[in-house]
Amino acid sequence: MANSKSKHRRVQMKIRQHWKKRIKKQKEAAKAAAEGKKK
Repeated sequence: MANSKSKHRRVQMKIRQHWKKRIKKQKEAAKAAAEGKKK
């Protein structure tokens, strides 16, 4: 049980990091779009 639990936690961390990267990309894209609209 403990072994599978730690494995699950590791997978969750990977997913969380992936989501952080995706959110960062979306924010940067939105910022670039906003700057493009200003010009």
